Amino acid sequence: MKKIFYIVILCGLTIASCTRDNYLDFQPRGVVIPSSIDDFRLILDQVSEDENEFFEPQLSKGFGPIHGLSVFLTDNQQINDKLITSFGLGRSAVNAYIYRENFYTSLQEDPDWASYYNQIYVANVVLDGLEKVEGGTLQEIAQLKAEAKLHRAWAYFNLVNIYAVHYNASSAATDLGVPIREGIELEGLDFTRNTIEEVYDYILENILSSVDHLIDVQSNNVTFRPSKAGAYGLLAKVYLYQGNYENAVENANNALLLKNSLRDFNTEVIDDNGVRLNPEIVADPETVWFKLDNSKLPLFVSDELVSSYDTNDLRSQWYASFLDAFGEDIEGFVHQTANGAERLNVGISVADVILTQAEANARLGNITPANDALNTLRETRYALGTYSPISIADANELLTFIKEERRREMVHTFQRLFDIKRYNLFDNDDISVTHSIEGTEATILPNSLNWVFPIAQKYIQQNPEIEQNPRD
Repeated sequence: MKKIFYIVILCGLTIASCTRDNYLDFQPRGVVIPSSIDDFRLILDQVSEDENEFFEPQLSKGFGPIHGLSVFLTDNQQINDKLITSFGLGRSAVNAYIYRENFYTSLQEDPDWASYYNQIYVANVVLDGLEKVEGGTLQEIAQLKAEAKLHRAWAYFNLVNIYAVHYNASSAATDLGVPIREGIELEGLDFTRNTIEEVYDYILENILSSVDHLIDVQSNNVTFRPSKAGAYGLLAKVYLYQGNYENAVENANNALLLKNSLRDFNTEVIDDNGVRLNPEIVADPETVWFKLDNSKLPLFVSDELVSSYDTNDLRSQWYASFLDAFGEDIEGFVHQTANGAERLNVGISVADVILTQAEANARLGNITPANDALNTLRETRYALGTYSPISIADANELLTFIKEERRREMVHTFQRLFDIKRYNLFDNDDISVTHSIEGTEATILPNSLNWVFPIAQKYIQQNPEIEQNPRD
């Protein structure tokens, strides 16, 4: 069954690989063309039939880095010259950190762009194949179609938030989003960028047409498969980003009715270095929909972020001072887990949904449920017997606190970039960031165009209809 995987990846390399130069053989000899319901299940899961082990890369966990560079644009990341030398940070990370015009050379792939469009292409292959699948009940086919659409919606949601300005209802109909890649054709394609409104409409259509065909929750060993709880969680996030707070609350509530388990940090293990060990994330009771952080880039966090945790907040034990190869202090903190960065979930978690619920309620003036949601989460994060419930009556003060809590809780998900963009747009928070590296200091201002990733030169050279994002 592994051969099925190879044909899908071969034809889905990147959006650029499926355009002008058609050097791909869609029916190569010696491979199996997927045709049965089991074939398409294996494509979506990308697991070995015999060993139930994951292949890398894969659809459910993501092809390559996910948001690999987005943290470098934010106030969560703090690097210095020692880190470049000791940990071999690539030039693309440095370029992003000081907001250069291009992050990658004209010959380089952008792993985020390639990763998400690979996911989209594989989802399209599955959806196309299920129209003529051999065997399988109507319910099985509908469920697989729904899962493929959810993977596709997730990919577009991240693409449009990485490579476009934040959703603005007054200009979304004309603001450039990303190309919508439909079907599995390899020639004669036009990759003109769709508008942000068109991309968001497409995301919502994919989720809303699928949610009823998904099972309520996935068992802990297969949380990489979409579920109703995951679909509602994603819907809540999409509506939050659009400023549609009524629908954000409704869908967050729907998700939490299906899954609301939280880990008590008091029961977790501390290693010999005093670092809190995360459980295996796929089986984490908080995981609603598992999406792998496969970037494997170290998260060197800012002093400001580390100092934002209370003394009894056990999340402060996520961070440790780092030494270089010579045993010298790097002068910074690194976010650590027992399983390495590749085990972190950047998908949907119960904590993520609770914070969406709290924020949307606060913005609607629903003060009591917003406070209740915060306390439900925070009491599991504090040392036993030390937590005092919060009760913030002022709506603006409460919203500010929720934003701070979201930053503390969601640091490993790379959502900070998206949050800064929407806070600056919706709330005029005037967040700017200044970075200094290799003798260069650069500042990104609240209204800067540089919050948006440039599209890699390689893709525009191969597909000139893709319009580049302007830079300051």
